[in-house]
Formats: sequence, C-alpha cells, structure tokens
Amino acid sequence: MPRLGAADLVRGLVLPLLVVLVLAIVAVRSEVPGPWLAFMGAAPLAAAMFVPPLYAGIVALAAVVGAGFAAAASYEEHFYDALPVLVGVIICAGVAVLASAAKAPPRPRPAAVPAEQKAAVLGDPDLVDELTGLATREGGRALLAEDATPGPKVVAIIDCDHLASVNDSFGRGVGDTFVFAVAGRTRYALTEPDVVMRWDAQQFLVLLHASMDEARPTLELITEKINRNPIRTDSGLVPATMTVGAVPWADGEDVEAAVARARRALYRGKLDGGACLVVDA
Repeated sequence: MPRLGAADLVRGLVLPLLVVLVLAIVAVRSEVPGPWLAFMGAAPLAAAMFVPPLYAGIVALAAVVGAGFAAAASYEEHFYDALPVLVGVIICAGVAVLASAAKAPPRPRPAAVPAEQKAAVLGDPDLVDELTGLATREGGRALLAEDATPGPKVVAIIDCDHLASVNDSFGRGVGDTFVFAVAGRTRYALTEPDVVMRWDAQQFLVLLHASMDEARPTLELITEKINRNPIRTDSGLVPATMTVGAVPWADGEDVEAAVARARRALYRGKLDGGACLVVDA
C-alpha cells in the first residue's frame, strides 16, 4: 500500500469510513431511509480528493456494501424500492475510483538524454542515471571536461533540502518521484546547450552557457519552480525546497575547482536556512 501523510489519511480514509457508518445507522433507524442511503455516495467522492485509487476503492466498497446492508434492513420485503438509490451509490463509487486514478501521478520514466549528453554517455550505460535519464557524476565530469562551447559559463549545484526526511516519512518510492520531478523541472527551465546532471543522490549539477548576469534569471526560475510548487506523489503533495549555489566558470579553471566553489556557495545557503539561491560572482 502507498503510504499517506496523517492529514490525507484522516480526510481521505478515516472520516469517509466514519461517514458511511453513521449514515448507514441513521438510514436503518429513519422512517425515510432513501436520502441517507443516497448521501453515502458522497463519501467515496470526497475520499478521491485526498487519496490514491487503492484507498478510494476501500471507501467506495464500504459505501456500496454499507448502503446494501442498510437498504436490506430498512426496506425489508420492499428492498426493490431501494434499487435506484443503490445504483446511484454504485455509480458514485465507480466515479470516485476513476477520478482518484486520473489524478494519480504517473510512474517515473527516464527522461530523454539531451543531445549534448549523448556523445558523452550513450556509449556507456553506466554513465546514465537510471531514474532520471541524466548523466551520472562520472558522465557529467566527462561532459564538463569535453565541453568546448565558446563564451562564459556558469556552474550551479542544486541540493534537495529534505530528501532524507521524505524517504523516511513516505518511503523510497515517493523519494524517487520527488527526485524525478526535480530533474524534470530543472530540465524544462534550461535551453540548449545548457545541461543538468545528477551529481549524487540528492544533488544536481547544472552547466549554463552564459554569463552570471544572463544565467541568474534561469537559476531564479529553477529555484522558484521547485520551492513554490509541491510535488504530487502517490502519498499526496510533498513540499519541495532546494538550495542552489552558482559560480562563474572561468576560462582555464579546473572542473573540480569550479564545482568546489559552487558547493561552497551552496553550503552558505544551507547555513542561512536553505531554500534559496546563492550566487558567488
């Protein structure tokens, strides 16, 4: 079963099941049980707003079974009079499961490797990160070492502030969705020939072919896209915050030296509380 946050678990599973139980009891004791049975169809619809299909299905099944038993107890020999209401509950239950499935995020699939990375990494699968489709640290080093694009460049490191706690709270599957989403949001903010690589478990390295003044709006866009928009996962929306450290890559400077300066800028941002962009010009 996918793991849920406590709030979504209460709103999407516990409360709807309690509502089904209460409505079933009221319907059995009421002289006019029809409306109370009809209201039971709303429980799975409400659950679908907060939980993945598996949990929505549990609530839907409970609503159908509860409505059936309550109708049998209320209508007795006139059970057929309750069939229109029961059909309505079944329809609501089915719609709820379909709606929950429609909003569930797709399973992560590897992203296409940018053209600039293909020459460096396609010949060796070990240089491609299986989850994101980006170059690994080894592939990224080869890419940086072979980059011959003229003009100024900027190296930036993006660090997922709370990936460890996401894995601990929701499981590695949700953590993988988290990482995949960060990679995708970063990729879509870049233009050719800029590239992003997965530098380690929770860090990405970005190479921008621009001056720092030209690259800063792109870095600010990446930071904003990630920090202001929670990531949708099987366990609901998970807040994402990133700290970014960026430095200009001087002509003739060693790759490792530029990366080390970017990491120092990143750590300054971490010391300031994270979820920010630190530029060392």
